[in-house]
Amino acid sequence: MNKDRLNRKLAVILHADVVGSTALVQKNETLAHERIQSAFQNFSSTIATYGGNTREIRGDALVAEFERASDAVAAAIAFQSNELDSDPVQADDIQPILRIGVSLGEVVIADNTVTGAGVVLAQRLEQLAEPGGVVVQGSVAETVPARMPFDFDSLGEQILKGFDLPVRAFTASLRVGQALPLPDAGAKRESPETKRRDLPDKPSIAVLPFANMSNDPEQEYFADGIAEDIITALSQIKQWFVIARNSSFAYKGRHVDIREIAKELGVRYVLEGSVRKSGNRLRITGQLIEAESGSHLWADKFDGDLEDVFTLQDRITESVVGAIEPSLRLAEIARSKRKPPADIGAYDLFLQALPLLYAIRPEPNLQALKLLHQAIELDPNYAPALAYLAWAYEERVTRAWGAYGEDDPATAVALARQAIAADRDDALVMVLGGFVLIMIARDYDQGLEAVNRGREINPNIAWVSFLVGAALNVTGYPEEALASIEDAIRVSPGDPAAFFFFTVAAMSHLVLGRPAEACELAKQSARVYPGWDTTYRIMAPALVQLGRIDEARDAVAKLRELAPDVSVSRLRERWPLRNQDTLNMFLDGLRVAGLPE
Repeated sequence: MNKDRLNRKLAVILHADVVGSTALVQKNETLAHERIQSAFQNFSSTIATYGGNTREIRGDALVAEFERASDAVAAAIAFQSNELDSDPVQADDIQPILRIGVSLGEVVIADNTVTGAGVVLAQRLEQLAEPGGVVVQGSVAETVPARMPFDFDSLGEQILKGFDLPVRAFTASLRVGQALPLPDAGAKRESPETKRRDLPDKPSIAVLPFANMSNDPEQEYFADGIAEDIITALSQIKQWFVIARNSSFAYKGRHVDIREIAKELGVRYVLEGSVRKSGNRLRITGQLIEAESGSHLWADKFDGDLEDVFTLQDRITESVVGAIEPSLRLAEIARSKRKPPADIGAYDLFLQALPLLYAIRPEPNLQALKLLHQAIELDPNYAPALAYLAWAYEERVTRAWGAYGEDDPATAVALARQAIAADRDDALVMVLGGFVLIMIARDYDQGLEAVNRGREINPNIAWVSFLVGAALNVTGYPEEALASIEDAIRVSPGDPAAFFFFTVAAMSHLVLGRPAEACELAKQSARVYPGWDTTYRIMAPALVQLGRIDEARDAVAKLRELAPDVSVSRLRERWPLRNQDTLNMFLDGLRVAGLPE
């Protein structure tokens, strides 16, 4: 017992095995064993070079231990890259190919043999890897400094044999155009008091443990649960870098300046909050802070009864995620505009294009197209830039703003499909790509499949719910569309893009035979932002059905001011409503309101 305690430790474990080793041995046992051992000897040398310790080689498997996650990932990728790049010297098909898994967990080391949950987890992760690939635990990916040239693509939460709770898994690869880090690069460690982490090139946030402001210490579990649920929900947003629970909870009960916490964790934003119980009532407060300046970007409070504590917990989590997403988006856009031109990268170009796209006007659209093309020139596989670029082309095509290239519709569809293929785990990429396929290719089935996948990945982003609703309206599901839009309005009532939500909700109401509700929502949209032509496509037919013809004509006049070339025939050609009766209803109303044929 004492010996086990002495040798029990937290370590980064690498587990590798040979793909299809049984088949290789059946072809030529002697040659297969010889080449497997040679591969493991080469790998052991790479492991040692990056500061690791090969603990065991068992037939077709290797186990190694590292102190640092970055060294384990570097060794794994270095070996796989070298194997891929080297010219095969054998003319036969007995070629050992490895799969590698990396975990962070507790192990027991005795007589150079390492055992324990950390080893089992690394083995289970390795089984998720493609031949020649590397899969790491979520905590490993989050521990690797952002400056390291690695990409981590989420495989989602995985149910692994022998583990009760799901495990977040990521594929690890060398970032395109980057070189492998040199051994021992950055190996000098700093004390916890002095260490500072590089900021990742995307919104980065830490959720601190919520303070229990009640006299009841039993409410501590609820305060912790709120913070943990928010961390989990935020982690599902692919565009954000979210610090893991164990790292942010290290500050529980400590009075540390927010700016110091942000520096130590390597984040730009910090979310903190508190829980207060009074009788049977609970109040939860939250505030989002931009760490460098200390400015508050968002704050809110949530009240509820203890009787339905878990429902309240879910509602608060959903509301916080939905509310801070647009706040972070605006903060990141403002930050990118302050950067010197020499420091502008693909992510910054993408951010600067967003407000131009949201304007839904010809000239800003042209500027957005140029910025997004520059972004994908820098990073051809940057899925969000590809998806928004497809949407930029969709804006031009459906509104007849004039061609940007030789075949804008084909370009939009190709970009949408490329974005979907580049990252099927990004909710925004999926819904935008699917929406463009519906609007331009009229590929309703594949478009809806992509849109629905985006909703499954993360339903708490208002922009995702909006695009789901817009796609469902076009494809003939107005009731489901309205429910999705109402979700967007509920989780992000103060969203600067709320005019999109109101117009799409108005469309649903009008198709469902409720022109009064449609008219009010369309007018609400126009009050928020009067520059979106689609609003008046909905408003005018709604006013016609209410018998308010003069107001309907005013709406058509505004529509023609925004889109001078619009006509009934052009809308029939370019508005891809799947249900022809619905399309005719809109066009008949616009015709009565004075839109020329």
